[in-house]
Order: sequence, then structure tokens, then C-alpha cells
Amino acid sequence: MNYTMILVGLTALAAVLLLAGDAAADTEPEWSYTTGDNMRAVSISANGEYIAVGSWDDTINLFDKDSNTPIWSYTTGDNVRGITISADGEYIVAGSKDKKIYLFGKDSNTPLWSYTTGDGAYPVAISADGEYIAAGSYDGNIYFFNKDSSTPLWSYDTGGTVYMTDISADGEYIAVGSGNPNHKVYLFDKDSNTPLWTCNTGGAVRWVAISEDGEYIAAGSNDDYKVRLFEKSSGTPLWSYTTGSYIYSVSISADGEYIAVGSDDDKAYLFDKDSNTPLWSYDTGDNVKAVAISADGKYLAVGSNNNRVYLFETGSSTPLWDYTTEDNVWRTDISADGGYFIAGSDDNKAYLFSTNGPPTAIIGSITPSSGKEGTTITFQGHGEDRFDEIVAYNWSSSIDELISTDANFNTSSLSLGHHIISFKVQDENGDWSDSATDSVWIYAYPIAITGDDISTIPNTPVQFVGAGTDEDGAIVKYEWDFDGDGIFEWSSEDSGFTTFTYNIEGDYTAILRVTDDDGFTSNTSREVIVELPTAIIDSISPSSGIKSTTVMFQGHGEDRFDEIVAYNWSSSIDELISTEANFSTSSLSLGHHIITFKVQDDNGDWSDTVTDSVWIFAHPVAIAGDDVSTIPGAPVQFSGVGTDEDGSIIKYEWDFDGDGIFEWGPEDNGFTTFIYNTEGEYTAILRITDEDGFTSNDSRVITVKMPDTEGELPGFNLAFGIVAFVGVVASFRYRRRGPS
Repeated sequence: MNYTMILVGLTALAAVLLLAGDAAADTEPEWSYTTGDNMRAVSISANGEYIAVGSWDDTINLFDKDSNTPIWSYTTGDNVRGITISADGEYIVAGSKDKKIYLFGKDSNTPLWSYTTGDGAYPVAISADGEYIAAGSYDGNIYFFNKDSSTPLWSYDTGGTVYMTDISADGEYIAVGSGNPNHKVYLFDKDSNTPLWTCNTGGAVRWVAISEDGEYIAAGSNDDYKVRLFEKSSGTPLWSYTTGSYIYSVSISADGEYIAVGSDDDKAYLFDKDSNTPLWSYDTGDNVKAVAISADGKYLAVGSNNNRVYLFETGSSTPLWDYTTEDNVWRTDISADGGYFIAGSDDNKAYLFSTNGPPTAIIGSITPSSGKEGTTITFQGHGEDRFDEIVAYNWSSSIDELISTDANFNTSSLSLGHHIISFKVQDENGDWSDSATDSVWIYAYPIAITGDDISTIPNTPVQFVGAGTDEDGAIVKYEWDFDGDGIFEWSSEDSGFTTFTYNIEGDYTAILRVTDDDGFTSNTSREVIVELPTAIIDSISPSSGIKSTTVMFQGHGEDRFDEIVAYNWSSSIDELISTEANFSTSSLSLGHHIITFKVQDDNGDWSDTVTDSVWIFAHPVAIAGDDVSTIPGAPVQFSGVGTDEDGSIIKYEWDFDGDGIFEWGPEDNGFTTFIYNTEGEYTAILRITDEDGFTSNDSRVITVKMPDTEGELPGFNLAFGIVAFVGVVASFRYRRRGPS
């Protein structure tokens, strides 16, 4: 089986599935509830336990999150267009087109009280503990109540339609948005109906939202298409942003850090409080009428006129999922932790969604992702659940089935093959996640097999025997690199048998590479020593000398595998001079000898020769002549000659008085005269030089004095003794070469 191709295919499939996972996935509501008309008023308690909905069929319904059967219902005198529930679900306030504001306790459908305004009462808000209620009416008034009385603590006439109101968690601050004709944002303190500040906008303020601590107020207006963010201390916006159309919904996180906006330009926007540049926007394809952000700022529920409900994590503009209703979605509300949210639609339904679906299994890493049999593979995974604890883990293999129930573990016992690894987790509710998948490939490397190291000599064919084994397949290719240079000169699909001839001496690494049917390779090598034995001249001493000098020769041979058994010393003048490794001789002929030395191993292979040189020479002989006596002022004849056995005399010089200064010469013969003017005994020295640069001296004594008796003359031989000197010169120039 070709696991390489399988791995490529599975990798491609995983990429497709990963891309598909980036798109929003459909989900299903926990339940839905159908009324007799449009559902445009919904609210959920902070803990997600209770849901209040108001319908245009004139009904108010209270639900527990675990059932779509109302805890109770109440019928008003007209459309219910505003509803909100306290954080703990204990109190519900509703506003109706019947001009009434209603307050309920969760345990009864009998209103705790109601209050009649001068027109439709739509926007309502309640503090976290249900202690304070703010409500607005199309009669232009904002009304502020304590839960214990239907008599307003105070009211304020805006002079225009009150579209929206919101209240801080502690009931301390109330934000109001009004429309025609004054188009204002108001901020009140609960203790006074005098606004802390107002801000004139360019259009009807359809929506306001205040952070739980009352520090930040967000408002959206229609005709100027703007969202504005305020601090409670000033009616001058921190910033504003212009969308592409009317703004119909605004929501703010508990700490005021995030602001969500829904616009008729078909987009949902998310802002950070510190900038009017959206963190992101998402185009739904139709008007966005509803946005609700969780108190912790992590989740955003969006409703659109494209009949869809979306859930986002605020960190991304890609929906976690969406759901299709049967008509426009007008209102959404979400629990503080984002665990549940409610949506109201013009299909007459309220939908409750749990954002806490099954847990998610995440494979952190599988390392290494492939390895040979027995490799230790480390598996690391974890589960994520926004609300529940992960309590169980399951790792399984397509080959080995269950392999672990731990989040993280190691194993070195996976079977050979391509494992599709599945990982899933279970939360404390007993819900198992979908399986996350990855893959591990456990394979057997092929094994390349070749022979032992060998030695050979140049130009002799060498036999190469290569083989291979593969535990999980077959060898499909054999290759040889004969000299280790990385280039495989020979290839075969059948076997690794071949021959190769090395022409040059050297140490070679011959590499066999085998390839199995999975595409894996394995190398092994053998050393090939290509060499003749090596001859080494250790010394020739002395390297030069006069005739009959005893010269010592020492040499040896080296061969890494074979024994040296024979030696050969020869001279360029005397030819063979010895067959011993070490010897001496004093019979070398005169001249410059080029000495060659070679050795032979027990395979009969002779080494290359190495060379050195020896110079056997003869010194010249100087002949100054006999001693002589003379008188001052008389010429003295000097007849100097010389002989040289291995060459000729090329220079003659005379020092007539033995003072070391040669006054005469150099000349090519030694014949001259000299006059001594002073009595004395002089040693005259003849120095001759041969063509090899060697010199030789000889001397004669010249006695110079006047006669002892009158008339007595010193013995003086005026005849010139002419000596014929014939020398046959064999000359050579000294040369010395090192071994080549």
C-alpha cells in the first residue's frame, strides 16, 4: 500500500473540512413559543433562568429556560411593545400600547401595580435588583418609579416621543432617547428629574444603552445615522460614528468596554469604547434590527430582517452559528455570561437558544506526526466548554481502536500503518463533543544491506553486492554512489548487484541507497581502499661524500591490509644497489646518483617509486712545486698545477706571502712569476677550484737572502720546468631531488 498517496489525500480532505469549519454552522433553539402576533418584546434574566416575552397579541408570558410552557401569562389591553426583567428574574416590567406600565413579580401573573400614561408606553427598564423602574411614553414623558409604588418618584416631559430608556444596575442613572421634535439624549440621576445633561442629535434617538456602572452611555439616532458614546460626566460625545442608515439597536457591555450597533445599512457593528473605528462589522444582507451583547462582553446576539439570528464571539466577525426563522427578527436579549439568548420574530415566535452547545474537542498536538515502528508519539488534547467542566476524554485510532482516556499521553505501541486519530471530550452534563481528527503514520524504514569494506588496486573491477529489506512493503529501487560525492551513478529496480572500476588511488565511501514502495529511503555504505603499497625512504646518510664514503640507506613500506615482502633500491648510475630495506655501501661510483626505492606486498603489487639523491665526488689536488731560494729583486718562477678525478680545474690563485690574500689570479692556469724585494722566508700558497666549486691548497717555501760570501751566488734554477699535466676529467654537477 502506498501510504504516501493516502497521506496526501487525507491532508487535502482535512484542509477542506477545516475551511468548511470556518463558516457559520446552523444550530437549533432549545425551544420556541408561538403567539398570535408579532413578537417584538423579549428579555432574559442575567442568569439566563427566566425569560419574559411580550407580543402584539396583547399577551405577556414568563418562562423558565427549561420549558416553552409559560410559568404564567397575562393579557393587556393592546400590543405589548416593551418588556424587561430584573437580573435575578424576580421582577418583570412591561409597556403596552394600552398606555400602561405594568410591574410583575415572577411568581404571579397579577400585576404588583400598573400605571397609566398619556400615550403608548413602550420603553421600559429595571435596575438589577428590581428596585427601580424607568419607563417612557409616546406622551413625551419619562417616568421613574420605586418598585413598591405605582406613583412615580418623578417624571420629566421631554417634549417629544420617548423611544428608549435604560437604567444602570444600581438604578442610580437613567439614560433616555427622544424623537420628534427635540431629538435628544438625556442622562438623569435617580434623585432628580432635572437632567444631568442633554445632547442634541440630528435625528430621533431610537436607542440608548447604559453600562451597569453608569459610566458610559451609547445612543443611536436615525436621521443622522450616528452612534455616539458618552461618559456620564458630560453630554459631549467621546466619539461618534456614522453608519449607512438608521440605527435601530444599541447594546453595551457591563463595563462599557464594548458597544454593539445594529443598522438599517444591513450591518452589525462592534466598537471598543476607546475608538470610533469599528473593531469589525458584519453584513447580514438586510436591516439589522436587534443587537444584544453579554454583560461580560464576550458574546453578541444579532437579529436581522433577513430572517436570521446570529451568535458572535466579540473577538471575531465570523458568526459562531446562525439560525433561520420564518420572518424578520426584531429583538434579542442575552444572559450575562452569554449562555442563553432569546429572540423575537415577526413570525409570531420567541426562540430560546443555548450558546452552550456540546463541548469542543481540540487536538493540541500529535508529535511527531509520523515515525518508524516503536517511535514514542506524544498526544496532547483538551476540551472547551463555555459553561461546563470537561470530565472525560477519548482517543481512538482507525487501526488500534481505543488508545487512551487521558487528555495527554505517550505511546510507542502504535501498529504499522496510517492511523486516523479521533479525539472527543465529554462535559459534566454527559454531552460528548464531535470528534476532532488528525493522523499519525507509523512506518517501517527499509534496511539497506551491503558487503564488507574492501581493498583493491587501481584499474581492477570491484564487485558490489547490495540488498534491502522492508517490513511493511518492498524495495523498488537500488542505487550506488561509488565515491560518496552524493551523486548516485548507478540505479536499478531489480537488484543492487554491479561492478565498478576505480582508476585512481584513494579512500572511497561507496553508498547503497534503497527506496521502498512508500517512498522512504535507507542508506548504508562500505569503504573501498584503492591503493598500491607505499614505499618510504626514511633516510640516506650522508647525502653526499667523497669517493668510498660509506652511505647508509634506510627505508620501509606501508600497506593497510597486506604485508610488505620485497624491496628494491636502484641508482641512476649503478642500477640495482640492494634488495634489503636497510643497507650501507661504500662502493657508489663517482657522480650524482638519483636513488629510487619501491616495495612489493604479498599480493605481488609493487608500489610507485620514491626518489632521493646521493652525490659521490672527488676533491681536486693542488701542486705548488718545490721550495726554492732566491735573492731580493730576482724573478721567481711559479708553475702551479692541479688534478681533479671527477672534473677539471677552472681557477688558479697564488698567495705569494702566506698572508691569506691571494694576490694573483684567478686564472685558468697556475704559471706566473713574482719578485721578492726583501729578504725573508715566504710561504707561497696555490689555491685551485674545480668545476664543482671544491678547492684545494698546496704551498712552497721561498727563501730570499743575499749570499753569505762575496761572489757566492745562491742556487737558482733559471730553467723553467715545464710540467705537462694531462688529466681526464669526469665532471658532474651536484643535483639533489626529493622523492616525486
